[in-house]
Amino acid sequence: MTIKLQRGQKLCKKCGEVNAARQRICKSCKNEFVSKNTPIAGEIKEWKELQRGTLIKVIQGTGPYYIAKRDSDESYKGERICMGDTGVFKVISTDHSGILVYGASRKNSGYSYLYMGVPKKSEITGTYLEPYRIKYVVTPNRRKRNRK
Repeated sequence: MTIKLQRGQKLCKKCGEVNAARQRICKSCKNEFVSKNTPIAGEIKEWKELQRGTLIKVIQGTGPYYIAKRDSDESYKGERICMGDTGVFKVISTDHSGILVYGASRKNSGYSYLYMGVPKKSEITGTYLEPYRIKYVVTPNRRKRNRK
């Protein structure tokens, strides 16, 4: 007998319990669900070849993060707390381990540095430095209206 799942639910393969769609661990048997790292359409792999003025978008949930040490009102122990920037940026320059950018949308502004180097843990702050996942921004061609 198969269970018809409602929208926003998934089934644990180990115990058969129904869980929330974004849940990482089964609530009854504590089995961890496999996280899919889906490919991103138009993702930039060769970031060192970016030219000045190129518009890029930083994918949410990528970049540096911190792992919570204990349970609190905002997070639970072991939760990954993202510390990076998201949104659309304009490239200024690149160096050996990252990209210097500034905000190009209403939601972000100012200069920022996007770390793109080898994943590592910072001994000073305890944050994990991971490269951002970025993609090109497609700007639609806008038609000019004829004014009469």
